[in-house]
Formats: sequence, structure tokens, C-alpha cells
Amino acid sequence: MTAKLLKRKVLGRKSQGGFSVVELLIALGLGLLVVSGIVQLFVGNSRTYEIVNAQARLQENARFAFEFISRPARMAGFFGCAPELQNTVGHLIGNWANIPEYNVTEGIDGWESNDDGSWSPDNLTSLPRSEGGVDTNVHLAGNGIDSDTLQDASDLLVFRMIRQPFGMLAATLQPDGDPVVSTPGGTPIFAANDVVVVADCEQASVFRVTGTTPGVDQVTLARATAAGGNAFDNSDNVTTPTGDIVPATMSIIGRSYGAETTVGVVESHFFFIAESSEDNNEGNQVFALWQKVGAQAPRELVQGVEDMQILYGVDTTNNGVIDVNQYRTIDTVADVNDIVAIQVRLTISSVDTLAEVGDRLTRTFSKTIHVRNVG
Repeated sequence: MTAKLLKRKVLGRKSQGGFSVVELLIALGLGLLVVSGIVQLFVGNSRTYEIVNAQARLQENARFAFEFISRPARMAGFFGCAPELQNTVGHLIGNWANIPEYNVTEGIDGWESNDDGSWSPDNLTSLPRSEGGVDTNVHLAGNGIDSDTLQDASDLLVFRMIRQPFGMLAATLQPDGDPVVSTPGGTPIFAANDVVVVADCEQASVFRVTGTTPGVDQVTLARATAAGGNAFDNSDNVTTPTGDIVPATMSIIGRSYGAETTVGVVESHFFFIAESSEDNNEGNQVFALWQKVGAQAPRELVQGVEDMQILYGVDTTNNGVIDVNQYRTIDTVADVNDIVAIQVRLTISSVDTLAEVGDRLTRTFSKTIHVRNVG
């Protein structure tokens, strides 16, 4: 190979050399800028998603909470064909204040927080409570509300009605008889220890079922008395509207119940804010909306409900038109039968702490619910 040809090949290799150091540094810098932009975009999207997701959870929890409260609210005070209160026989030994799970004289009830750990009107003395192994105003042991876990700035709300579906008498009921209830297809179902109200448009009787005798599409409800029993046993005597004490009877006006009489299990719904059974993502205690139905134990419904404030819409005009003319707290309502609507305000949090804001999101929601059977 000639020297001239060899020189040409060597020079050709030099012309095929790689990037210079300056070029590599420029490329590396541009790459870092692109990667940094992508990371920042990802982090920003993650934070935005966290906030949007928390806001969506707030709205969803508010919808669930209002739905849980609205259902029994619309049925509050329904015990059949609106019996006259003075003609209502309470067979249970306890007075109405001592048997709050079955107090048919008040379709709507509640307690107003005084923001200092006390409540009006009676500081929860008529609330069904289970605290430290001690039961107060509770039908089934251990199934009361633990007031030590309550959010002490929040109100409590109560609705009472008869459970759906309810039944009708299968035969005329005499004042000294036991109700025979029509149960086509096996419904409704009655069981021992149920507290039942028998009501027509004139009178009513509330008693504890002590036994059932099934028949063909009907059931007979026994109502045995227990002298000297507890507050939830049937008394062997009752008090008339005039204050006279007479032997236990289904009617203190001495009249029978016709076939159109309704028979249903008394059901109460207590709504309250108390400590949640689970902590948030930082291990901090949060509150939740709870519900106690009848004699059952309380159950947690919606986590993150931090506060509940209730106003009661009353109609005091006596003009024959049912309409709200005032909103009051429960301790200033003279007669719960004047209540025709309730205004519920819930403060709800996102439960978990958001990294973007360093705290929980909180929002207050409000809803007015009209009551059909009270007022």
C-alpha cells in the first residue's frame, strides 16, 4: 500500500469521531430539564388528584349521611291512624322518659349541645346509655350509647315510628284480648320482646310481646304482665287520662279495635356524632355519624362527619295550613307535635390529612327535610 493511500484512510477515520465534551454536557442538561419537567408535572397531577379525590369523598359522604337521616325522618311520627295521645295506653312499667327506645308520644326528639359537654333539655338523662358496664334506659344490655365518646359540641337527633311493613288486625280486638294480626305470606314478622303499638284513629296501646302463636296467615301476640318487673316489662295495671289506676287493658276508653287497626313494631332511630372506630392516615382520632335503631347496638354509618347541628321548623300559627313559621333548637320547642320540618347541618372532613395542604379538607353541608306525620 502506498504512503499516500494510507494517509487518506487515517484521515477518514478522524472525520468519523464522537461528540465532544461540550456537546455531551449540553445534551445532558437538556435531558435533565425534560426529566425535571416530567417529574414536576407528575407531582402536580398527583397533588391535584389527591385534592379532587378528597373533595369527591366529602360530597359522597354528605350524600350518604343525608340519605341515612332522611329515610326515617319522612316516617317519623307514623304509628298508624293518628291515635289520640290521651287515649294511648302505655303497658310498659317504665314511664316514657325511661323507655326512650319506645316513646311513641314523641315522633321527633333530640338534644341541643351547649358546647361545654352538656346537652339540653335534660343533659342526656333520657338517652339510652351503656357506659362502663352500666345500662341506663336500655332494653337490651350493652346496646346503649356511650356518651363518653360523643362529640360534645354536636346535637343528637331522634325519630320514632312503626317498622315497615306493619300489619292489620285479623279480627276485632276487645279491651281484654290479645291481638290477632294478619300475616299473609308470613309478613310482617313479630317476635318475643318486640314492643308493639296497636292503633286506630281513636286510641292506641303499647306493650311488649311476651310470646307468639302462629296460625294460617296470622299470628296471636301474647302480652303477659310482670308485677314488679323492670321498666320494659308489661305492668299489671295502667293509668287513665284522669289519673285513675285500673287493671291492664288494651283500651282505657272501653272500646274495641276494628279490623282496620294497624299493628306494628315500635322503631326508634338515634343519630349522633361520636368517635370513629378507625383513625386516619396519621393515626389521629376522627369522628363519624352513628345510628342506633330500636334496641339494637349503635353502628357507625359515615366516617368523617365532625359535627351535626339541628334546627326544628315549627308551625305555631294554628291557621290550618301546615307551614314553617319559625326554626328553633329542640330545647326551645314547646310541643314536638308542632314540628313540621328539620334543618340538618353537617360538617364533614376528608378524614385523611392531605400532603398538599397539611391538613384535612372540611366542608359544611345543609339540608331541610319535611316531616309528614308530625305537626
